[in-house]
Amino acid sequence: MENRKPLKFFVVSIFVLNAFYIILLFFGKGELFPIKNRELFFILAFLAYLTHSFGRARFWKITIVPHFFMLFPMLALFGPIPTSLVAYISSAFAYRKNYSIQRRMYGAAQYGISYYISGVVLQMIGPGWIGLVVSMVVFKILNSILVDMFYDYFRSIWESMKKVVENFLLEIFFFSLTIPIVLIMVQSKNPFTNFGAIYMLTFPVIFVNLMSRQYKAIKEMTLEKSALSQTLDRLKRIFEVSEMLKSNISVVDLMNRVASIIHTDLGWEYVLVSMITPDNKVERVSSSGISTEDFERLKKNPPSFESLKSLMKEEYKISNSYFIPEEAEVYIPSDEAYVGEYDVTDENSWHEKDLLLIPVVNRNGKMIAIISPDKPKSGIRPTFDDITVLEIFANQVMIALENSSEFETLQEKALRDGQTGLYNHTEFYNKLEKIVKEEEKFCLIMMDIDDFKLVNDTYGHQIGDEVISYIADVIKSSTRQKDISARYGGEEFAIVLRDLDKKVAKTISERIRLSVAKGDSQVKITVSIGVACYPTDAMGASEIVAAADKALYMAKMRGKNQVVLASEK
Repeated sequence: MENRKPLKFFVVSIFVLNAFYIILLFFGKGELFPIKNRELFFILAFLAYLTHSFGRARFWKITIVPHFFMLFPMLALFGPIPTSLVAYISSAFAYRKNYSIQRRMYGAAQYGISYYISGVVLQMIGPGWIGLVVSMVVFKILNSILVDMFYDYFRSIWESMKKVVENFLLEIFFFSLTIPIVLIMVQSKNPFTNFGAIYMLTFPVIFVNLMSRQYKAIKEMTLEKSALSQTLDRLKRIFEVSEMLKSNISVVDLMNRVASIIHTDLGWEYVLVSMITPDNKVERVSSSGISTEDFERLKKNPPSFESLKSLMKEEYKISNSYFIPEEAEVYIPSDEAYVGEYDVTDENSWHEKDLLLIPVVNRNGKMIAIISPDKPKSGIRPTFDDITVLEIFANQVMIALENSSEFETLQEKALRDGQTGLYNHTEFYNKLEKIVKEEEKFCLIMMDIDDFKLVNDTYGHQIGDEVISYIADVIKSSTRQKDISARYGGEEFAIVLRDLDKKVAKTISERIRLSVAKGDSQVKITVSIGVACYPTDAMGASEIVAAADKALYMAKMRGKNQVVLASEK
């Protein structure tokens, strides 16, 4: 979590500094309006505001605010009170984005006090070489104590006394450039000389600003070079591990390696990998960086596939993945979510409720897994390049899964009924909707065991299970490889006879009915059958099922153990 010092202590410090500054103004030394040259005063004051708002320069770990070049001449020309007021106002009302009120008030008070005291020192010694040097050193000492030491310590960016001294000496050297120019301004009676001096004072300001821009450009280039180097290293690592992933290992071991590689090599603190079963259920199979206790909780509370898909909106899409920021305020139940430790410092930081989803999609466009990395080790929200690297890796995972014989077996097993080996209800509908969409001609058989409850009640459920298996064997021996046979539910079965007309479908249905009735089942059983054909009886998947089901109901009502076509009355 973010490291914060007590806010009350900071507020008290702001109050004390401002109160002390007000006391100095009312009871301290110096005149309020000793201003003879108003044009020069307002020009310097305006330039002080501009340099404080826009002239701030940063290079290495040093920040220089060069409004000193405008305020120091004011100390010599107009005294401590007017100068400190200008320093206070230019700091409090500076044009600075993301500047809090507390930061403005603290900065304004410390500048007001520092310039006031150094101005009093200058008045006491006199505006000569010695007075200017001592006044400048006094200002920088006060500024270093109040900012480089106290304020930076409060903000948790204070490094060491050595760094404070280095900054002090650097700024003293830089600020000393003002002394010759200020001497000229103090001794000159010619207004043109003063304006020329102001012109000369702008050069150090422009110089440090240009240095800051150059440093920023070099730093950005260095960061981009480093990022490119890291990306290349990651890609190299991905292609190295892709060969390893292609080895025929178990699916669980494969996914454990995937999570570990993303955590260790691709730079993510927490990783969760889930599989999507053929019947669209989410199963969490591996993790890295997450405690065993938390992972077990997440395994017991997976999200539904529908809720997962609902997060994959176009507005959150980056490349082929989805980044849902905390600001989107998407609701995710707490038992389905993992929350780690996060250091949020600004809007670019990875936030607690940020969510990144990397789908693993097979060649048919079906999602077979999803990778959810959490919190980059850099602490920064991922860029397009970061996500692209993860997607390249996800593609390697997809290839590894498709090459895994165990995965293929698991996929096929999930599509079928465990007792009969026929397709289950969900996969039956998936295949039925597909052939309807392709407008393929077919007939649908809906079949139900007559009086099956009586069989269970009389002979027991074990015999009932054997009857179910027997019916499945009859169906398998009576259909072609391209036909679709399924256990629709309980004692009901469905068969899609592809590329056949209604007459042939009825013949096959009669053959199945007779095989069951005359077969060697442990108990005497019969079946009732309803037949409907596409597109003559219905135009949609659910409609064709309803038509065949209605025909099956008619077969039951007419005495059972018979075949009824949907077109019959």
